[in-house]
Amino acid sequence: MKPPVPASKTAPKAGFKLTGGISRRHMLIGLAALVAEAGFWSNPLFSNAQTAPAPIAPPPPSPEAVAFLTFSKRITGHTDLKLDTASRMEAAMRKTYPDFAAQSPKLAALLQNEQDPKALLAAATDAGLRDLTLAIVAAWYTGTIGKGQQAVVVSYAEALMYQPVADGQTVPTYCNYGPLWWTKAPPEIRVSAPVEAAPVPAPATTGTPEPKAKTL
Repeated sequence: MKPPVPASKTAPKAGFKLTGGISRRHMLIGLAALVAEAGFWSNPLFSNAQTAPAPIAPPPPSPEAVAFLTFSKRITGHTDLKLDTASRMEAAMRKTYPDFAAQSPKLAALLQNEQDPKALLAAATDAGLRDLTLAIVAAWYTGTIGKGQQAVVVSYAEALMYQPVADGQTVPTYCNYGPLWWTKAPPEIRVSAPVEAAPVPAPATTGTPEPKAKTL
């Protein structure tokens, strides 16, 4: 009978493979890779890049902008004017016309119930505010405030001068049917129905025709 083998000779030494053929070195390399990957995914720079920031709500409109919009709707007769456009326009009017901030409350005081644009313009004329009132109307119809090199374009596509022909003509330099309209399928080719030509009356004669002279 053979003597028992000492326990020290059966224990694995450093560098020997463990169960399943995995060495300690491979286990340490795998553990380091796992830690590095966890640190990468928890990096705030990477997480911020993957998470889209929440949209910032626009600041509330100022009371001056709201009053300017109310006056603009009444003087132009258009009730579909936008508040954000009015806010930009009111700010541009302040920069272009130095006395606008002082005259604006006077314009708001002219508003009355059931007042049409002509009556409001007459009231502004009596108050000495006709030129400023017409400047506001011109700003909405042209989308531009001021003249010459100092002019400021506030709204191009929303200019009121394009609305009367909007059913048949688009805003200049804009696509007819919106962005990327050419990517849609073209309309089907059709042959128009024949159109009969209208009868043309004989041309009217002037005077009495004279007989031709006989030739010898």
